[in-house]
Amino acid sequence: MRLRNLFNAESDAIFSAALMIGFFSFLSKGLGVLRNRIFAGEFGAGDTMDVYFAAFLIPDFLYNLFIIGILSSVFIPIFAEYLTRNKEEAWRLASVVITLCIAALAVFAAVAAIFAPWIVTLIAPGFTPEKHAQTAALMRIMFLSPILLGTSNIIGNILQVHKRFFSFALAPVMYNIGIILAALFLIKPFGITGLAIGVVLGALLHLLIQLPSITQLGFSFRPIFDIGHPGLRKIVWLSLPRAVGIAAQQVNFIVITAIASTVVSGSVAIFYFANDLQFVPIGIIAFSFIGAVFPFLASSYAQRDMDAFLDKLYGAVNQILFFVIPVSLFLILMRAQLVRVFLGYGQFSWEDTRLTAACVGAFALSIFAQSLVPLFARAFYALQDTKTPVIISVVSVLGNIGFSFYFLSLMKAQGAFAHTVATVFKVSDLSGIEILALPLAFSLTSVLNLMLLYFAFLRKVESFDGGKVIPSLFKINLAAFVMALAVYPTLRFIGDRVDMHTFMGVFIQGALAFIVGSAVYMGVTYLLKVSEFFAIWHACTLPIRRIFLSRIFPIVNDHE
Repeated sequence: MRLRNLFNAESDAIFSAALMIGFFSFLSKGLGVLRNRIFAGEFGAGDTMDVYFAAFLIPDFLYNLFIIGILSSVFIPIFAEYLTRNKEEAWRLASVVITLCIAALAVFAAVAAIFAPWIVTLIAPGFTPEKHAQTAALMRIMFLSPILLGTSNIIGNILQVHKRFFSFALAPVMYNIGIILAALFLIKPFGITGLAIGVVLGALLHLLIQLPSITQLGFSFRPIFDIGHPGLRKIVWLSLPRAVGIAAQQVNFIVITAIASTVVSGSVAIFYFANDLQFVPIGIIAFSFIGAVFPFLASSYAQRDMDAFLDKLYGAVNQILFFVIPVSLFLILMRAQLVRVFLGYGQFSWEDTRLTAACVGAFALSIFAQSLVPLFARAFYALQDTKTPVIISVVSVLGNIGFSFYFLSLMKAQGAFAHTVATVFKVSDLSGIEILALPLAFSLTSVLNLMLLYFAFLRKVESFDGGKVIPSLFKINLAAFVMALAVYPTLRFIGDRVDMHTFMGVFIQGALAFIVGSAVYMGVTYLLKVSEFFAIWHACTLPIRRIFLSRIFPIVNDHE
């Protein structure tokens, strides 16, 4: 297949699209882990990484508010609607949205850059004057990235509607490559400023990789300032509640960063290192399926085919849980090994490893909820209901902030609660354990968020039958339990036979335990006849079967 055809191949099946997105998401998240390993080895979990993560927060806030909040989730169903009626008008709507997106982000980025020192005071009140000044300087450079990422993501949304997933899935890989290149080659000449330049470089690569595909579709961008465009007004109107929800979520992370900045040096870095690590399976698995299924949900609702809508939703729930439940157990059982392998070298100390691993374990308790919350939220957006998930999101954020302060006070008191948490997550002493309050609060409110969304969806769509996912869920949980029974003794057995003080020893222990656990899980799901296992097997072996059949029965291959 020519490279041009590869970039523009159309995916009609949800699982095939999810597999493609998942593959590139795996590459992207793998590069993200490598990026953090470079950061951890070069700087450790100390002042420098505190500055970097804090500086990244507000540019990320602008991107999430304007693009993820106001455009991405609402743009796809509206653009799909226009595309079914008039292709030329759909392209005009795309140009209008991109034009106003660039203009709005540029204005807000410029204003935020001017007030950067005051913003840093708000988000990191515990920083020293030196860390404060460094954070403001990095933040001003990073404000270029939302403009590039915003444009790129709108283009990616257009590609999704046309079921062109290749370059859309490749874009995050290029983003991380840009940051890694900066970490490798720009730190020495520019210091920590090189990391900020890397964020901008990554955003530029994110955009450039998608331009050939959008051009092949026939789209030619023209700056159009049409504020009165009916499609734009509909997008903005539907986006307002979503924007409130995204703003609440971003305020949540701002408050968490502010709290972490008042604990001990490195607490901000530990929280974000742990969050990035636990988010790897969510990004690879959940968001791959969500990215693939959302256009299908939007199209099904646009055609008023609720049976197809619900079938796709049931399938996505089962497929996501099939992967994330065992992965959650892997993270809980192997959290120390993962942190030591991916982060534990150079300036990243044993104390940093100990606390980061505990935070990963606390986050992992809610990975299933973190994976399903955006799926049900997208289901609401496909129904063009942005108010319900936003109200629930705001309630959850307020709950998370309240629980964060409450758990933090219990941790600082170092009473029974702190000792129990230390015992559960195998933290040998209470030094720095206050940081665990934040992922614990996050996990609790993630589960509450999912429960509220689920019951709200039951009321919204009366034909939705949650019982259709229970049989698979029961079998998946049973298989995951058997897997855990196999993984734990394997870790102990291998650990007694390798040198656990070396990278290779820890890697061998974790890799063998993962292989054993995966084999047991897949074997049990096969014996239990879990339908998701056979769907995965069919999708993964389809290319091989097609090659084999094309050599023996060419006609059969043409019709498969």
